[in-house]
Amino acid sequence: MCFGPQTKLTDIHPDSALALPLGLPASVIFLCVRQADCSGDQARARSLCSAALVAMKTALKKQTNDLNMTALWLKNVCLLHDLLIQHSPKQSLDSDELISMTTDLSDLIRSLSDLCIQAYQQLLSITETQLQKLIVPALLESETIAGLSGSAVKLVVSRKRAGSDPRPVGADAPTMASVLRQLGALHTALSCQSLPLSLAEQAFRQMTYLICACALNNLLLRKDMCCWSRGMQIRYNVSLLEEWLRSRGLQAGGTVATLEPLIQAAQLLQVGKKTAADAQAIVRTCTALSSTQIVKILTLYTPHSDLDEKVTINFIRTVQELVKGRSDTQPAQLLLDVRRVFPVTFPYSPPPALSAEELVIPDSLKISFLRRA
Repeated sequence: MCFGPQTKLTDIHPDSALALPLGLPASVIFLCVRQADCSGDQARARSLCSAALVAMKTALKKQTNDLNMTALWLKNVCLLHDLLIQHSPKQSLDSDELISMTTDLSDLIRSLSDLCIQAYQQLLSITETQLQKLIVPALLESETIAGLSGSAVKLVVSRKRAGSDPRPVGADAPTMASVLRQLGALHTALSCQSLPLSLAEQAFRQMTYLICACALNNLLLRKDMCCWSRGMQIRYNVSLLEEWLRSRGLQAGGTVATLEPLIQAAQLLQVGKKTAADAQAIVRTCTALSSTQIVKILTLYTPHSDLDEKVTINFIRTVQELVKGRSDTQPAQLLLDVRRVFPVTFPYSPPPALSAEELVIPDSLKISFLRRA
């Protein structure tokens, strides 16, 4: 098989690209590199691999806002990386069925590993951009439990008085359904490319952390959010997200656990805040919140009905004394770092045996100049 298709494979229209067999670009590129290696032309093998790397980088740059195409190139970069690892001398020695490549591609394999991370981060960045404008109105402000507080008008007035940017209200306001649609688009993009479940778990852990951090930070800065009814609304909204994650098998890898600070903040708004026993229960159960965050929520707590009472200064002081005695594993700062990025690990699993004869190349690609030897 001779090579010349890297540009053809990376410049195809998105509609055509998404209809290709999974990993076809990476498979074609690998077979061409291996053919050059088997022919003893190590310089050509390296140049082909290097050109493919540049072409895939360029393709990613062209698709910075396209979730599905970014997932496609993430798949192909990962597959090419794994194929080269699989056929490297060290790996091939463990299998009698594999033909070890003689060309040293270790530096290019490392570059492909870096490109895997770049593609993954681009994938998350696209989703994060869409989620940013939805998180606060959907998680904190939406009236998912109809008629619980009747506070929609108060929230709008409060925002305007605070000088914040007005958001759509009523039927146009973002809801949890809006958030789940964006998460669903990410899940579909990953699933359509058959990317590993463990990679999806890491991606959604990053997304749930962003959701938690944005929502909790906003809660800690808004007095109008700190009341019993809002606590119930927030907890219910988070439960919808938890159920969505579990229904897709994404609850592992810390994905659901990342939401715990927001869950505990919502519960703190709902529990009793009068007696010494209440104070002890708060300190005992709010383990994902720092002492600063607990005190801040109690200080901001505002009764929105005659059946509710403001938290007394004495109660807050009691909680402050109790939290001093616990082994606090949470940082002392008030706000979470919304830019925190978790490291990603790409699972290696040896790809199935690949041969040119079994490769299905659609005529639409117009790369009939590929010659099988």
